[in-house]
Amino acid sequence: MQSKKIVIIGLGSIGSRHFNNLKSLGYQNITLVSSKVSKPNEWNGCEVFSTLELALENHKYTHAFVCSPTAFHVGQLKALVQAKVSKIYLEKPISHNLDDLDQFKVASKLGVQIYVGYDLHFDPGLTLVRKLLNEKAIGKVYSANAFVGQYLPDWRPYEDHRKGMSALVEKGGGVMLDLIHEFDYLIWLLGSVQTVSAIYQINPELEIETEDVADVLIRFESGATGTIHLDYHQRVLIRNCVFTGALGTIKWDLAARTVTLTLADKKEEVFDFSDFERNDRYLEIAKAFMNEESDDRICTFEQGLQSLQLVVASKLSSQSSTILKSPLFK
Repeated sequence: MQSKKIVIIGLGSIGSRHFNNLKSLGYQNITLVSSKVSKPNEWNGCEVFSTLELALENHKYTHAFVCSPTAFHVGQLKALVQAKVSKIYLEKPISHNLDDLDQFKVASKLGVQIYVGYDLHFDPGLTLVRKLLNEKAIGKVYSANAFVGQYLPDWRPYEDHRKGMSALVEKGGGVMLDLIHEFDYLIWLLGSVQTVSAIYQINPELEIETEDVADVLIRFESGATGTIHLDYHQRVLIRNCVFTGALGTIKWDLAARTVTLTLADKKEEVFDFSDFERNDRYLEIAKAFMNEESDDRICTFEQGLQSLQLVVASKLSSQSSTILKSPLFK
């Protein structure tokens, strides 16, 4: 473990979580990058730099965790690739638009592997859904209906939600980028997208400049359809998805931590994952990233790009009142 030199960029809630998890897994050689750190001693004596440039000038790293606001990802990713950091963990989403991303498609030729932090791939409930779908437990899949909502002021009670990343266009905020997990896992489970249409709203009540409600309709190349509802207004977290097939349905409920399989005989089988804690996902994805062995649950850069393309297309669809088709999603 000591041969692995890690740099974490950004010490907000997610950067701090990764730091604590890496320490709990036994990794000690960690450098931190944050312009806001006033008490380095709070970070167990780890070296702290105010900029990534300074961190790269002083050390060479084997692994990096990019946990900064979305709008900063591309510039920081470019610096890490140029420094030939061999493995880069990029918090989702990859960026807030599609500008300047082609350059990273060839990163592997430079010996750099880029992964995107879609931790829901490591949720045991969603992993079970994937297994059931692959085993054709409900036969041909006709549709998937995803719903996610949470009250934005409750997300980060320690800050004014009107000044946070979610509220600001320039920082890559908005409900579609914030809750991009739904776009990602539907592609992960159902495959490539053929068309998309969407409508989003920007309402005044939350006093933010980004979209706070969105509804998306997707047709997959398999013929299945998908819907995604996203909002910043649910007072109690709702995050679930219902998959309807020729032989039955599967309901994944993240908030309840259950998966319900209902087949044609109307018998329900409920799988309970209440003993699985949220942080377990982050521990599992950190292990997968740091290990040398491959894990097909971890999201590659190319896979992460598909979900970003789908969000960008959804926004364009809403703005232009049109249905958008492939090859935008290739």
